[in-house]
Amino acid sequence: MLGYFSQFGKVTRVRLSRSKRTGNSKGYAFIEFQHPEVARVAADAMDGYFIFKQRLSCKLMPPGRVHPMLFNGANRKFKVIPRRTVERKRHEKERSPKEQAARIAKLIRRDKLRQKRIVEAGIEYSYDGLSAPIKPKKVIFE
Repeated sequence: MLGYFSQFGKVTRVRLSRSKRTGNSKGYAFIEFQHPEVARVAADAMDGYFIFKQRLSCKLMPPGRVHPMLFNGANRKFKVIPRRTVERKRHEKERSPKEQAARIAKLIRRDKLRQKRIVEAGIEYSYDGLSAPIKPKKVIFE
């Protein structure tokens, strides 16, 4: 975008909106030119123009409508956060015996609530609820 629109004049900032999950473009961007006349010429020339099988919609925004935080993160390369890896590490982290006991207590409490809801709904169903402490997947030796 920067390279293409710089043919009209000096481009000061480019903000391309991207998806946090994939890093792909969301399909819209904001471009700031050094001079308003150049921006007007670029908007008139490029409005309705086809580029990479996409129709451009170029509009000139008055300076009063530009939000002060609009160009935060402009002119920066986007770095995708590996959310799957982050979540896997959070899920598989080693827990202390105290944390593990709290998790077990929460599981038992939720199971009792589930059994209570089944009875209140009038469903005749019984199963062995959680009662025995579940051993942690990873044992920490101190």
